[in-house]
Amino acid sequence: ARAPPRPKDRGLRAATKMKSEILQPVCGTEHLEVYPFIRAIDMMSSNSYIVSSEDKLALIDPGGLDDQTDRLLEVLSGLYDRRPRPLVVYLTHIHADHSFQLNRRDLFEGFDQAALAVQEDGALALERGDQRMALTQILGKRIEPITPEIRLLSPEDLKDRVQRNLTLDCGMEFNYETMSRNIGDGLTLNSQKVEMGGGDLLEVFHLPGHSPDSVAIRVGDLLILGDLLFASNPGIAGIPGWSRDDQMGSIRKALWILEERNIRICCPGHGKPMDVETVKRTLLRLHKYTDSLNEIAVIDHDWARSAADYSHEALREMERLFTIITGRLVLVSSLLEDLDEEDAARDTEALVDAAAVDGLFACMDGHLHRHRAEGTLDMELVHRAGGVVGKLERMFERKRFEGLFEDHLLRRAERLLNDYTVTYRGFQPYQNLIPVDINMVVEASLVVFSRKPYDEKAILEAETEEEYLRALKARISHVNLSERADLVFEGDEDLPEVLMDTERFSDLVIDILERLVAARAEKIAVKTFKSGNSVSAKISGEGPKLINPFRAAEMKYLQRSISICGGILVEGLEERGAAMISVRFFQEEKAP
Repeated sequence: ARAPPRPKDRGLRAATKMKSEILQPVCGTEHLEVYPFIRAIDMMSSNSYIVSSEDKLALIDPGGLDDQTDRLLEVLSGLYDRRPRPLVVYLTHIHADHSFQLNRRDLFEGFDQAALAVQEDGALALERGDQRMALTQILGKRIEPITPEIRLLSPEDLKDRVQRNLTLDCGMEFNYETMSRNIGDGLTLNSQKVEMGGGDLLEVFHLPGHSPDSVAIRVGDLLILGDLLFASNPGIAGIPGWSRDDQMGSIRKALWILEERNIRICCPGHGKPMDVETVKRTLLRLHKYTDSLNEIAVIDHDWARSAADYSHEALREMERLFTIITGRLVLVSSLLEDLDEEDAARDTEALVDAAAVDGLFACMDGHLHRHRAEGTLDMELVHRAGGVVGKLERMFERKRFEGLFEDHLLRRAERLLNDYTVTYRGFQPYQNLIPVDINMVVEASLVVFSRKPYDEKAILEAETEEEYLRALKARISHVNLSERADLVFEGDEDLPEVLMDTERFSDLVIDILERLVAARAEKIAVKTFKSGNSVSAKISGEGPKLINPFRAAEMKYLQRSISICGGILVEGLEERGAAMISVRFFQEEKAP
């Protein structure tokens, strides 16, 4: 095997100087060289790092993919052929995207002396083949039980400041020193210095939080961080073994390491190397954010399955709402242009980049289809959906559209984005359940549905150009759906108060009415009535050309929305020329 190429400059002067798949000297060391394998960020595999010294080779995180490990073994073989020496494989933690390649039987082939080094908690989990702690179900993999030869930062080593010289079964000499230091604020930082030969060493720091076994490894002025920077991210915070308190403590420990060890480049488990000042700012923000993560859900296989199902429902509904919004903006812009209001037309069109919105949904539609058809990872879909929702949130600022669209439409779009983000972060969407008279809520909803959101005289009575254009845009934008169907309401008297989120339910009633009208219902009836200890609201529509608005996909979304309102979906019915949906609310908080 050929040895990897070296750069001309003798040292890593900045993060931008650190090149992937190039063997390069490490500043702050006598002879250490590092070979980073930097990947585009994904869930399948981590970055990997080879460290070469006079007396030893180290591979930090072999990763999760065969082609990556093939290249790493090629480089290691070249270095070994040039100067045979022991190989130690280190894990920053045992998650399968960092460790799965340990399953390869050829990982240590060709090396006379090779060993695996893992922090004590991770070593015990690997020995018992703990699939949950390795996140194998979430990541679509399975690890085989394996016994690491070296347990880093074990309780025995941490009893005192210990220097040990071990001789492993393979004949390798493994020499290290363990220390525990008080770094202030009640924090104790546990670490080990591992001799690499020629006066060089690796320093391993225990930084739990992302997982109990998470460590960072210092190589000269480099700090290989594992997944510390991502541990509080949505869909990651709350995974098995995650700890909010440990994560907050490890962030502070990492800041101490950056200062006290003169770190200049940080190498994350995923993504490109970062300069130390950027990482410091990131850690300070991360500490504040992590502090807010109280009572977060357990992010496991079941959560990922449920969140993936929700992604299908939510993204389909987002596409529907944003198609309405962008379509109406195009209509307003086009008519303004016809009226020679070119500036106003451009301003309206610029409110949102319709092409970018279409592109986001087109891309996401492909991922949703592949998830259903090919069984791609649930968590991968959830993260992709979270990215799309984040972009939509940045594009959609509600106040910019006020006066142009109905308040209930803007609320629904904003709430849908927020509910997904909250769920993605591992929390439950906010509910404001209060006892109310359901008839009052329904009647108010029907008034809003039928009301025109603009003043008929505003255009003629406008005193300024700005007032005129605002009134004109509101008039052009409005689509009066209530004129397309006869609407009747029949509410039983003396109904008991029920618990519900009134704003959510009011907007949901309007949503259902809009769906029925869009499906060509000519008559719509809304009825409330008591049944046992509950109160029901039934909304039905009929018409000879009615198209079913309550198909299975729509019903799943509506069922979830009804639940967040505080109710349950009793039934949805569709037959030729008719469609109906019935919702039940309860008098007591302990609704089934």
